[in-house]
Amino acid sequence: MRNRRLLILIVVGAVIAGVGYFSTDTFTDTAAPTAPATGQTSTAPIPVPASTLTSAEALALLAALPDAVYTDDGSYSGNRESLFGEAWSFDFDQNGCDTRNDILTRDLTGTDIDPATCRVYTGILTDPYTGETIDFVRGQETSADVQIDHLLPLKAVYATGGEAWPAEKREALANDPVNLLAVKGTENSSKSDSLPSDWLPGFYPDVSDRHDLGQRVAWDDLPEDTGLQCWYIDKLVPVFVAYDLGVTPEDRAAMTAVLDTCDA
Repeated sequence: MRNRRLLILIVVGAVIAGVGYFSTDTFTDTAAPTAPATGQTSTAPIPVPASTLTSAEALALLAALPDAVYTDDGSYSGNRESLFGEAWSFDFDQNGCDTRNDILTRDLTGTDIDPATCRVYTGILTDPYTGETIDFVRGQETSADVQIDHLLPLKAVYATGGEAWPAEKREALANDPVNLLAVKGTENSSKSDSLPSDWLPGFYPDVSDRHDLGQRVAWDDLPEDTGLQCWYIDKLVPVFVAYDLGVTPEDRAAMTAVLDTCDA
């Protein structure tokens, strides 16, 4: 027990030390791109990014998180900016660039960036959720091809404890890179406000409203190869830890079910 507590403290310290920044789902812009039209090609199996935690570490951190109840009283609807701050305006790391462009710079390769404005005009995304290669071009009709995913969606955070947070903490979470990922736009839309008991990358369970009485809390039909799902949960757990956010029984069970399949 003492060793396990020590492991949790060490990993929590490392996670919090690496906290960075965050963003929202869609984007429009009037700047015209100068690069060719965008294109998408689907390649072979999804390349699974490297995980930063072992499954044992992730399970220990998950077990230490407080319990939460999902409560949607309707107060989030239409109030995203008043509750979490104006999208793109928060400069978390004080580098003079907005959140979206910082994440595009981090997650895309071969980027064309205007150093004066930090705007990313073109780049290549290997979508972590599908493995597709997406040629990103900034513009009114093309920017939404690549969106910034909140790993823990803002509505879900608000409904599981974030409503009681001070505004500064909500704004920090909404712009923290540890909770942000550039992804294919349609995958981001598919995920929407879902937590792990609703949605996992590459796996779309046929479940009813996750908050219905009797909701299935552990899946027995996970994919044969759960590498992508393991990586995703490994990305999520540090966000819960860094912000001391509680976990619902459904989400704890779903994440545990995935982590139990992962390599140690």
